[in-house]
Amino acid sequence: MEVPGNEIRIKSKAIQDRIKVTGKESAKTGATGGSSGAKGTQGSEHIALSSQAKDIQKAHEAVKSSPDIRVDKVERIKTEIAEGRFHVDSHELAEKILKDTIAESKFLC
Repeated sequence: MEVPGNEIRIKSKAIQDRIKVTGKESAKTGATGGSSGAKGTQGSEHIALSSQAKDIQKAHEAVKSSPDIRVDKVERIKTEIAEGRFHVDSHELAEKILKDTIAESKFLC
């Protein structure tokens, strides 16, 4: 008998692969030991992160901890705009956007 909403966490790589190949129902019976009712054994798995993945994780944590708005910079720019001193060099801006886009595309590949 199946209880709705009672999903089994499947840790074994072999069982996960079976889910991909045969579908959900046969994998559940494989995970629980079939119709015999015997409980399946669960092995422990270890995950090793590459140094690049660790760097991404650190960067993500740094972004999460930093404020969304840098109030000091916003205030400085507001003052410069009000005084007519704020100028954006369109060529410099376009160059930075292109460099960032290229760097991101290399990073993601």
